[in-house]
Amino acid sequence: MNGKWLAVVVCAAVVPVLSCATGQQLVAINVTPTAVIFGSASPALSAQLTATGVYTHPPATKDITNQVTWSSSIAGVAVVSTTGVVSPAGIDCGVSNITAALKTNNPTGNIITGTTSVTVDGPTNSNCPTTPI
Repeated sequence: MNGKWLAVVVCAAVVPVLSCATGQQLVAINVTPTAVIFGSASPALSAQLTATGVYTHPPATKDITNQVTWSSSIAGVAVVSTTGVVSPAGIDCGVSNITAALKTNNPTGNIITGTTSVTVDGPTNSNCPTTPI
């Protein structure tokens, strides 16, 4: 009977340790810069976005720019490459949200996202007014 109690105590002590050993869990994505403006005050033709993953077990932050799926909410305003390079689309003026998304490796397979905004106006697009932003 003493052997049974010993087995229960050992299992209870080992199981929590093993659950943390399954790998880090992604809990948030931060996209920088937090806003990009293409316009008369900033006539750049593109900008590099960076996605940083925030993890637990143990806590860490990592550059995951090339692991996320990038998308633009308004493709006519801004386009984004698979590596996070964003540029004006040359069709419309306005604001587009750029999203970085990554499916987690936890059992639920949640999709974690981070966003930034891109504003297009001025000389980067001949369809836009040339007013300073």
